Amino acid sequence: MTDLRRRNALQLLGGGMAFLAGCSETSDGNTEPDDTGSNDSNDPNDSNDSIDTIEGDLPSYASMLPTTERSTYFYGAIDVETMSTLLEDEGAEAGAEPTDPLVGNPVVVALLCSFGLQQLGSSAGRSAYTDHNETADGEEQFVYADGVYALVGSYDRDGLATALEAAGYTAEREADAYAVYTDDESDEVVGISAGVYAYSYPNGDESDFDPIAAVERTVATAAGDRPPKHEVDDGFDRLLRAGENGGITSCLYTDADEFDADALSSDRATDEDSLQFAFDAFEGANGVSQHLAVTDADAAATATAVVTYRSEDHVDQGRLESALGTEAETVEFATVGSRVEIDAEYGGEFARE
Repeated sequence: MTDLRRRNALQLLGGGMAFLAGCSETSDGNTEPDDTGSNDSNDPNDSNDSIDTIEGDLPSYASMLPTTERSTYFYGAIDVETMSTLLEDEGAEAGAEPTDPLVGNPVVVALLCSFGLQQLGSSAGRSAYTDHNETADGEEQFVYADGVYALVGSYDRDGLATALEAAGYTAEREADAYAVYTDDESDEVVGISAGVYAYSYPNGDESDFDPIAAVERTVATAAGDRPPKHEVDDGFDRLLRAGENGGITSCLYTDADEFDADALSSDRATDEDSLQFAFDAFEGANGVSQHLAVTDADAAATATAVVTYRSEDHVDQGRLESALGTEAETVEFATVGSRVEIDAEYGGEFARE
């Protein structure tokens, strides 16, 4: 990444970095949208009979996204190279917070993941992770899903296990390909496999959240002991294949016909005066995958999104056009079957605010 591209990326994303201070007020930095519904469909593919298929590639982390019992599913991802660039910049707090959800939602994901890396940096397991990380440069991904932070790459599982036990962690679950540990001092839960280093904490706002179970789902899925969500839900698979990889990704999905009001709500953000998820534009849809990446010196960033609906009859491109791309230099909307594809370019004055 050139210095100019790096500077433009930080200026574009930097407006939201002050939000990190507010994240520290919660145990897990959880700002994902509400999901109080349960999965009341015996076959999540029933609502997708009439939709078009996608032949695109799955993201590299798809095999660790676990199934859950909830109808609505949220995850965010960022490549570690992008995250390192953001964290290393001393001026990242300068700049205006974006009001365009095409930029704002991925920025919140970056903030959420940045808080997760801060948690790792102060944890007793930090040395275990750094000493036994064998991931090639530029290939590691950071993912937040199911209440769990996960670094996806290549790790020395046996070395991690020995190091975590030496650091005072206690084994809670052990299998051939993965293990789950707890730290009594911090209540941190850590899961390890050859491809994932995952961790989570109890969430005081959700008494029914079990971090041990959530972490085990993640590492068991990564190890191949549980099927990943995309293998059992065609609609989710379609959404993942339609999106783009690298940079920052924000993905919200439901196996119901469309999002309910709780799924679109952002009222669980830590600080109501700070940047929050904004999903209102996706009312009537059942999936949205957003992507934000720096492009070149002439365009500060490119934001793309794929919005899926249960059928072509329910596509609402007009609603999307009225709310998305409001700060873009150029933005294009295209309806393809039962989905809308959005491409927007950001630069100029917007990037320098």
